[in-house]
Amino acid sequence: MVLRKMVAIAGAAVAALGLTVPAEAAQASPTWTPCTQLAPSWPKQAGTSAECTTVTVPVDYARPDGRSLQLAVDRIPASDPAHRRGVLMLNPGGPGGTGMSMPELIRTSKLGELGKYYDLVSFDPRGTGFSGQVDCQGLGGEPRPQPGQSEKDYLVTWITWHSDIYGGCAAKDPEFAAHLGVETIARDLDRVREALGERKIDYFGISWGTGLGAAYRSLFDDHVGRMAIDSVLPPDMDLDHFEADETKARNDNLLRFAGWMAERDAVLHLGTTGDQVYATELALSAELKAHPRTVVVNGQTLELNDTWARNMASSLSPDWGYGASALAAVRAGKNPPAQQPNAATTAGFGWDEKRPYTLNRFVQHGINCADTTGTRDLDHVWQEFSALRKQYPMSTADVPVYAGSCAQWPYAGKNFDYRPGRSDLQIIGHRHESVTPYTGAWEMRQRIGGTVLTVQDDIHGSLANLPCASKVARFFETGVPANDSCDGAPIPEPVPVP
Repeated sequence: MVLRKMVAIAGAAVAALGLTVPAEAAQASPTWTPCTQLAPSWPKQAGTSAECTTVTVPVDYARPDGRSLQLAVDRIPASDPAHRRGVLMLNPGGPGGTGMSMPELIRTSKLGELGKYYDLVSFDPRGTGFSGQVDCQGLGGEPRPQPGQSEKDYLVTWITWHSDIYGGCAAKDPEFAAHLGVETIARDLDRVREALGERKIDYFGISWGTGLGAAYRSLFDDHVGRMAIDSVLPPDMDLDHFEADETKARNDNLLRFAGWMAERDAVLHLGTTGDQVYATELALSAELKAHPRTVVVNGQTLELNDTWARNMASSLSPDWGYGASALAAVRAGKNPPAQQPNAATTAGFGWDEKRPYTLNRFVQHGINCADTTGTRDLDHVWQEFSALRKQYPMSTADVPVYAGSCAQWPYAGKNFDYRPGRSDLQIIGHRHESVTPYTGAWEMRQRIGGTVLTVQDDIHGSLANLPCASKVARFFETGVPANDSCDGAPIPEPVPVP
């Protein structure tokens, strides 16, 4: 079996990619092949027991006999087939991210018992990984501030550069770009369900995968058994408001960390109240902006500047011990301690000689623009972003992450019409996280129903790695959702300044 990943651009290479196949033609039962046979470089993190296949879908569901593309799908079959419950479809989020490693990640997580009773299945959404896509990643060439350039001019230049890149990507294949969006990908997901021969699927999604799951449930509730969604997007996405909501949530968590450090003033000497610690952080950031320092820590060169100070002050709770120790050391005129190396991350996959992107930023941009609203007036973006900087000086990004990003996208955006359903729904929200702020979980619940489980942490999508994953595993077994709360991971203590 050969797995194709490039969608034809402007009609090129149609025959080679099989794009003449009518998308509505009855799909044969999928042929599963061990992924390690398809890819000698298939990484262990993606599972030696994973099997791979492809499913054909139309580029445009309004033209089912038009161009089509192939979706790459992988699964790890249930380890206890005698008690198999069906398929658990998985999506790790993004948008624009590959899903191929998620079955193995779930199998080896604290949700791993689900792998006994479910086939763990995921797929690369259109435009990502090994599925049909436009090869237009749009990286490199980022503009830098120029001498004498105002902050506003630089910000407008940066946003224009960023949005122009992806507008250019859309021009490579307008039909493909015009049909990026959560509704289309939800319909792709249903084609995968059909190909698997399942009347119903259960579903677990994280981050953007929560929006995909909620959209699938809105469109195909009769094909949903039980669904759990972790770190939930709000049902109404306005990019300007989301920028502000993320920044506020990040600042709230920064102040929570400052209060935690104040309780440890005997070790850190940064202040005895949260306000004092915050003032110390502001002063240190200003000092390092005016007088940055270059140091060598554990053989690595490190630039100590205002960005470093803001990053340390914004540490997430599993890193509070190190972040606090580093801030205290630098404030005392010493080098920060050596940081423990993070666990190795999963590399991009390669079913052929050219590895696909782990995250396709063009697809991420296109979906974000398709399914949201927000201003495309860059003067307005500057005004709003300047106000954020004044209100949250330690928590606002250097440039907008979302606001104004769709200025050059050629298609109008609109929110998906999420609707209530009858299938069992567990919603998981994280009380202190900023990537998808906690309020989104309750807004989605108000729109579509379900029951909220609150995780008392600040880590995006952490449920599968926590002991309270057992609550969600029990939900998939019984259909009874949890409506209480649970703790996050332990927080390490800081070390005294030497």
